Amino acid sequence: MATQQESSGSDGESFKRKWEPRIERFRRGWSRFTEHRIGVLGLVILTIYTLWSIAPGVFAPHSTEWVAYLGEPPFDRRLTGEQIRSLPHPPAFGDPFFAPLGTNANGAGVLSLVIYSAKNAMYIGLAAGLLSSLVGVPLGLISGFYGDTWIDETIQRFVDIMYGLPFLPFLIVLVAIRGITTTNIIIGIAVTSWLNNCITVRGETLSLKERSYVESAKVAGASDTRIIFRHIMPNVLPISFVFLAQDAAGAVIAQASLAYLGLADFTANSWGLMLQNIQSQGYIFSAWWWLLPPGIALMLMAASFYFIGFSMEDVTNPQR
Repeated sequence: MATQQESSGSDGESFKRKWEPRIERFRRGWSRFTEHRIGVLGLVILTIYTLWSIAPGVFAPHSTEWVAYLGEPPFDRRLTGEQIRSLPHPPAFGDPFFAPLGTNANGAGVLSLVIYSAKNAMYIGLAAGLLSSLVGVPLGLISGFYGDTWIDETIQRFVDIMYGLPFLPFLIVLVAIRGITTTNIIIGIAVTSWLNNCITVRGETLSLKERSYVESAKVAGASDTRIIFRHIMPNVLPISFVFLAQDAAGAVIAQASLAYLGLADFTANSWGLMLQNIQSQGYIFSAWWWLLPPGIALMLMAASFYFIGFSMEDVTNPQR
């Protein structure tokens, strides 16, 4: 019995010794992050969008099938001619219906569409940003570490070729071959967005590999893989976080632009699709309540990624 207690106490001490330094590092990092008000603001905005993505029905006043004057389906009547002519309807707060940001030309609530579209934007932004970082950062590390060798030349010539690939025509061809789906849009954005990551990380790696601690690791017999990912990569992570945030923000904007041009998955709700609809139906100058909310939502999401990225650069900077 005493032996079991001693063993349990030993395991507890071992667990504490293992995790206590990591918890302390997290606390220090969080303390530095909260020093940046702009980063905290970005985190608050992104948290709101995350909640909208997880449970849109909790925050949206109606479902996406709700129609002004008629309510939720199934409908027991049709819109009258006068009701149709009143659409898009400006903000209404209970008479004749509740729509805090008004409706579009089809009678759907603008606020509900904005909230339900957050999930698609978050998915595309995070997926494209992570995918571009997972490709660009390792290639940049390898290219920089093996600078002025055939490995570096091969990677850089491939980057040069990709820089000559125009984004929009490439995406049009991809969509024509594989169809207009959210996955194909993410792939198209990621394929053309990892290049800046690779070039910047390569430059940082060329500088870092000349540092004394890298030379010491080589003398100690460390493998190239260990040197790249254990000694060099932690020092390029700060700039990688910035590019991750930029790529996520750029992906959100790119998806909205593609939706505005009609190159988007029309079965999914998106802010770009809302802007495309108001443009195609000719209400840009007469229905501000339909135009401004998706544009502001798009701007705030892109800004939140930038705010968090620049704050994370300071938190993860080894020099601090």
